[in-house]
Amino acid sequence: MGISALVLTYNEQNRIERCLDSLAFADEIIIVDSYSTDRTLEIAGRYTSNIVQRELTSFSDQRNAAIDLAAQDWILFIDADEVVSKELAAEIIKSVDRNDFEGFRMPRSTFFLGKRMRHCGWYPDYQLRLMRREKARIPNRIVHESLLCEGPVGTLKNPIIHYSYDSMADYSRKMVLYAKAAAEQKYNEGRSFHIIDILLNPGHSFCKMYIAKRGFMDGMHGLVLSSLTACSSILRYAYLWDLCRSKKEVSHEK
Repeated sequence: MGISALVLTYNEQNRIERCLDSLAFADEIIIVDSYSTDRTLEIAGRYTSNIVQRELTSFSDQRNAAIDLAAQDWILFIDADEVVSKELAAEIIKSVDRNDFEGFRMPRSTFFLGKRMRHCGWYPDYQLRLMRREKARIPNRIVHESLLCEGPVGTLKNPIIHYSYDSMADYSRKMVLYAKAAAEQKYNEGRSFHIIDILLNPGHSFCKMYIAKRGFMDGMHGLVLSSLTACSSILRYAYLWDLCRSKKEVSHEK
């Protein structure tokens, strides 16, 4: 059974080579790029000619576009900051020849500021990434899109290696982007802002990650990550409040 590896990119020149190197086992690699302005496409061109550029409206839309381009029976979604280990690649190759599953999830091992996070709820962090092309479904969401598989799903043993954030600047930039997108998603779903959310959710997020999921065992990295997660929650609800406030002002003007 053939495998199409699908990668979404935008300004990933520092990560993309490591990612694409790890996909040498795939029968084809497809890149869907959101008009990168760095050397991403130059580097990606060394690995594949299947490169399409399209405007990013939502990650769901981009992933569905990538699926439409795939020619193989199985699709594997890998992010540009992820790597498929040799052990996982071998396991994937064996798995696609099985007839008892339509898709497979796999654990993901994430690095945060250079440290492999073993707690904070960041491991095993199972991800559904491998499935038969005709069985894949992706509901339309702005952020945190879910890949769904129509049929039974198996579990692989070896993890994806995820190099998530290289610096505080990198985390801060993405935190703002994801907070805005998450707020917009909630707003579009008809969610209203409630002051209790911004008062309680950040503290709950911190306690869940640092205490319940034993983030304290990851040392200073666990404390920083748990604190930043609480800050992300504050930002998310602050943006939601701003969207709701703006809507009310427009309604009053009419």
